[in-house]
Amino acid sequence: MDNSFTENYHPFKSDSNLFSNDISFLIELRAKPQIIEIIKEKHLEEISENISIQDKKNNLIIWNAMYTREIVGNGILTKYLHPVYNKFYTLIQSLNTLKELQELEIKMIDTYINLLINDVEVKDNFVINRILKHLHLNIESQISLKKLASEVNLSEGYISDCFKKHMGITIMKYAKKIRIDRGKVLLVTTNSSILEIALTLGFHDQSHFHKVFKSFTGVSPSEYRNKNFG
Repeated sequence: MDNSFTENYHPFKSDSNLFSNDISFLIELRAKPQIIEIIKEKHLEEISENISIQDKKNNLIIWNAMYTREIVGNGILTKYLHPVYNKFYTLIQSLNTLKELQELEIKMIDTYINLLINDVEVKDNFVINRILKHLHLNIESQISLKKLASEVNLSEGYISDCFKKHMGITIMKYAKKIRIDRGKVLLVTTNSSILEIALTLGFHDQSHFHKVFKSFTGVSPSEYRNKNFG
């Protein structure tokens, strides 16, 4: 990987990663630890260079837009990115210390990469890929084993056994898991009510969402939002 960014860093105007394909490549690989390492090295240079707060804000505004573009390019629907982008854009404007802005930068890449990780899971098995694609594309719809089997033109028994063998989890539990993962994102990046999020994700009501959410996370949706929002 090209480390010219960390070796030749100067405040904002020559932020070389803005003109490099390294970050794009790492985003495509979902390589969050490597990206965070690059960012942390940059942060040390920013402190050493005494970068101005305004330059840092400008830098994050550009990266926020670039992350959004990269995530869209990797297949995430823009309707899921709008609230994330808007939240970070607003937060960038509201913070006034370098430490806060640097912490926000880490949170930005963590959030954007998690969207990719939760949305796309590549497996060697072609059948698993078909099932995963259907589940992710229909995350806001009611999923039934019968309907899924019909969509992929295979028997319910076959897809159930195949999925459990390769994924270590049943299809229906996995479908709930990705909904809860999406729910976690919506809880901390939107002002939608818990009921609205529950219905958006295909749960019968708020109580059903609450029960399933807590079974996966150990906390209620409201507790998760209060702990992580903003």
